Amino acid sequence: MTKLIRFQVIGEERMHCASCEARVVLGLRRLPGVRDVHASAQTQQISVSVDSGPVTSEQLQEKLLELGYRAEPVARDH
Repeated sequence: MTKLIRFQVIGEERMHCASCEARVVLGLRRLPGVRDVHASAQTQQISVSVDSGPVTSEQLQEKLLELGYRAEPVARDH
């Protein structure tokens, strides 16, 4: 089963262009269990589709920090 985890980039460092988006996409796709990634410089949001289990939200956050972006999970609307 897959789940969608969304993040909002916070802090001073922002995604500014398509290269920034590609860096995030390629970096997160290297993690086990990540199926798809969409990053938007316009909204500063990152959506990650993952298999349940292999990767956690915290691991994704750590990887984003390694890539230079502080991000926090976006609460899902119910």
